[in-house]
Amino acid sequence: MPNVAEAPRVPSTARHYAKAIFELASGHGSYSDWSDRLRRLRALLEGSELGAALRSPEFSAAQRQELAQAVLARDSGIDQEAGNLLRLLIQSRRTAMLPAIQAGYNDLVDRAEGRVKARLSTAVEVGREDLARFSKDLSERLGMAVDFEAEVDPSLLGGAVVRVGDRVFDASLKAKLQQLRREMLTEAQPS
Repeated sequence: MPNVAEAPRVPSTARHYAKAIFELASGHGSYSDWSDRLRRLRALLEGSELGAALRSPEFSAAQRQELAQAVLARDSGIDQEAGNLLRLLIQSRRTAMLPAIQAGYNDLVDRAEGRVKARLSTAVEVGREDLARFSKDLSERLGMAVDFEAEVDPSLLGGAVVRVGDRVFDASLKAKLQQLRREMLTEAQPS
């Protein structure tokens, strides 16, 4: 699979938060506790009026902290460590970053447990047998289990694009045509 390009999905600030949380979880010997905490915090911010209130410029930083404290006091599903993270995100005005932090944390956990997520984009739908074969081949190449998601992208014309973590393997017809065009333009220009 040629043409490897780096394409970070998680902003660096979110990666720093994710790494700190991952190190906490590693110290406690359980990744699932923090996975649950992040899931609950995200549900709280996205599934209630709290998230909108925290993003509102109408509230001061102190009012946002008080509001969060009141919500946390009523929600027994969010423990002190998760509450501390929420207060930190509110204080630094980074609550909108929680989905990226969660994605970064999940990527770190997957790597630690010998898994990687991959997305296969093709111009036409790929059958289960082909997807299983792709998964097996890529798992053998990478030396870790690959969890594949498939999507159809008609703009590819043919071939496939595989995204594994931050790496992109582009073997699409669209990319090959673009490369051919670049080569033709380079050779057509006088030296």
